[in-house]
Amino acid sequence: MLKSINRVYLLSAIFLYLILSIKISGEYLFINLFTIFSFLSYFIILDYNTSINKKYYTNYYLLIETFIYISIFIIMQNLISYFYNNNFFVFNESDAVFYHYSASKISTKSFIDGMEDYLTHMGVDDLGMMLVLYPLYQIYDSNLMLNFLYIFVGTITALSIFRISKKIMLRKYAFLSALAYSISSFVLYFHSTGLKESFMVMLVILSFDFYYQFLLKRKFFSLLVSLIFIVSLFLFRPILAAMIIGAIGMGTLFSKKGGVGIKIISFIIFIVLIVMGDSITEQVNSYTTGGIDTLIKARESQGGIIGGIFFTYVVNVLSQTIGPLPTIISSSKVGTMFYASGLIYRVLLAFPFWLGIVHIYKTKSYILYPLAIFTIIEMSALAYLIDGLELRKALPHIPIVFIIAFWFMDKYDRKLINFKRKKRFKQFYKLLMFLLTFIIFYWNFR
Repeated sequence: MLKSINRVYLLSAIFLYLILSIKISGEYLFINLFTIFSFLSYFIILDYNTSINKKYYTNYYLLIETFIYISIFIIMQNLISYFYNNNFFVFNESDAVFYHYSASKISTKSFIDGMEDYLTHMGVDDLGMMLVLYPLYQIYDSNLMLNFLYIFVGTITALSIFRISKKIMLRKYAFLSALAYSISSFVLYFHSTGLKESFMVMLVILSFDFYYQFLLKRKFFSLLVSLIFIVSLFLFRPILAAMIIGAIGMGTLFSKKGGVGIKIISFIIFIVLIVMGDSITEQVNSYTTGGIDTLIKARESQGGIIGGIFFTYVVNVLSQTIGPLPTIISSSKVGTMFYASGLIYRVLLAFPFWLGIVHIYKTKSYILYPLAIFTIIEMSALAYLIDGLELRKALPHIPIVFIIAFWFMDKYDRKLINFKRKKRFKQFYKLLMFLLTFIIFYWNFR
């Protein structure tokens, strides 16, 4: 299935870029050429690594590949950004510019004074970004320092995904799941913009990574490190910390495996959630702006309700189920073109991902419960909040989509999963690949 999806990706992307080329304007020709190069290089790297000798599926080779690939694309995207806009924010100048100027301001003060000054007008949920930027801006006052840091952040995230994946699938598929996510265009885009998402996703993955190390080795130190990373998320997006704690707690309770110690930890987790109840409620209210009625009014004022409330929810649910959907060619949303090619691959992975979710449930694969529950919780929350189309909001669970999708493909390709009606399943697979490609095509001509 893996090789088949890679071929479908190549053919569908070629088809989509050829058909949508009629929308290309000369104004952003360099970006269009770059995105085509991005898609081709992504496919070539994946295809090459699918067939190499298994001795190369190691931390060392993953580190080298991701570090070099991330470095090249961060440099290229920043050069394009400077060519068009004379800055290094890669067509995403809202929050990134705010982070830059806030960091520039506090970097002239002592650490304590700088943080106190920032907190006088901003909340704690973005304080983590200032803690990251402050030492960087002491060296050089530019968001390029953050881009440089993100080369290492992206590499660490890749190695962490590989470490998680090796526990549940063959080394080859674990390697490819980490590589496919870490060099995808949407990940590389966020490494280049000066936003907080790359660092935040690393914290999410490291939280699960050390939790799984604790599960397998029963070392309390690993659990402590996992909790440190989870708590750190309160300085970036607090609701993610609650989701991870909830997913781990629910996954542990549903599991029939694990000793009394694991059950006690699960109980403690739920006590923590109860203690955090007021804070979680406050966060939920901030996202819903007080309730569903005010949420809908807020989205209407933002232009987020299109074609009626029901249709909007259908689109958001669909987007979280298989997307977010890529905008391949656009003269108004230029930034979306940078990460479109990677999202095409993510859309195609929806098929093995959801089959993986079903198989996890049917086979009682308890070790995957926390990952699956976290992903479904965040997908559901984003659809409910009418944020299903926002890639930034969805980014924390997308690496887990890759992990579960590759886990299923590993099982299927090794014939550990068999369908009674193989011919019908293959027909269904081909039909769904066609429908997914058609949905992307329709989305770009909406």
